[in-house]
Amino acid sequence: MVILLASFMYMFAMPRASAASTTALYIDPPSVVNPALLPNSTFTVFVKLDNISASPGLAGIEFNVSWDPSILNGVSMQDVIFNEVTPNQLGNIWKIKSVVTAGSVAYAYTFQDIDAAITGGYAPISGSHIVANITLKVVGIGECAMHFYVSNLGDPLASSIPHDTTDGFFNNIPPPPAPGPAPLSVDPIKISNPSLTTGTTFTVNINIADALNLAELEFKLGYNVSALTAITVGGGGFIGSATPAIVIDNTLGFVMFNVSLSPNADGSGTVAVIQFQVMADGVNKSPLHLYDVTLINGDGQTVPPLTTDGSFSNLQIIPGDINEDGVVDINDAILASHAFGSTPSDPDWNPAADLNEDRQIDIFDLIILVMNFGQTA
Repeated sequence: MVILLASFMYMFAMPRASAASTTALYIDPPSVVNPALLPNSTFTVFVKLDNISASPGLAGIEFNVSWDPSILNGVSMQDVIFNEVTPNQLGNIWKIKSVVTAGSVAYAYTFQDIDAAITGGYAPISGSHIVANITLKVVGIGECAMHFYVSNLGDPLASSIPHDTTDGFFNNIPPPPAPGPAPLSVDPIKISNPSLTTGTTFTVNINIADALNLAELEFKLGYNVSALTAITVGGGGFIGSATPAIVIDNTLGFVMFNVSLSPNADGSGTVAVIQFQVMADGVNKSPLHLYDVTLINGDGQTVPPLTTDGSFSNLQIIPGDINEDGVVDINDAILASHAFGSTPSDPDWNPAADLNEDRQIDIFDLIILVMNFGQTA
């Protein structure tokens, strides 16, 4: 017995082997992320061992696992593997160590008589097994590792078995609240100017408002290529020194703009400045349509997109001709009625009905329409 004890003391004192084999000791589940695990709740994790070779096989296990005691406290630990493989020979299980503290557990089990275990056919152990279960009590809010700081596996000849270890992880931090929208808009909303003739240029800004902790932004701006050609696209003051990725496609009629922001950005400002060239005189109009908008904040959350499009026209437009068909009539009044009371953030907003361009559709816009009712271009 003295010789046997000495051999196992040697085995458990062996240094941890390099993680170079497929034998694996790990926490399952590997990650416990659950904000509902509030203080005073409990949960259980399992220490598992996979891929133990039949030759030479396993005769003893030692491990110590620690965690942050300000977040988790140990409650209990139960052996599984030795009780499982020796159901009729429980007296031959040697529980060398089974200690649970607030911040750790220490486990060391083998057989009292390894030769009897081999003769009885329940040693050496091979395959995959649950080694033990550990019950933990939540005492705080935070995140921490469940870390193997000791792990030794011994075979019947008291040699260490090479193996990998994988720590567990706990997190009960509530996720950040869902972000509010950061409106993206074309400015000016409406460009209606007959003097913008072929070859002349103008610029529009893409503005953002009320951004919070913004990390990444992408949008496309669509336009009518028979009316406009995009010439240049540059970053605005909101993105600082960040370098955007830009695509100009004057065949399909869009500009793509993508930028990552470091540090993350807050507030309002101009994201991009886009210069267009006019392609024809007095016969063209084009939407300036924001689409495929993606806003990501520093927590990796998607910020709800809220966009306001713009428009371009160099047609001879009569004030009040909302549908730009050359006459101010009942159809224009119907369009104004649909948009009445709206602002750019509303779903029924129609920038063409904002006749005085004050970013709201109200009685003053209706007065302009009435004053020109019946007029033709």
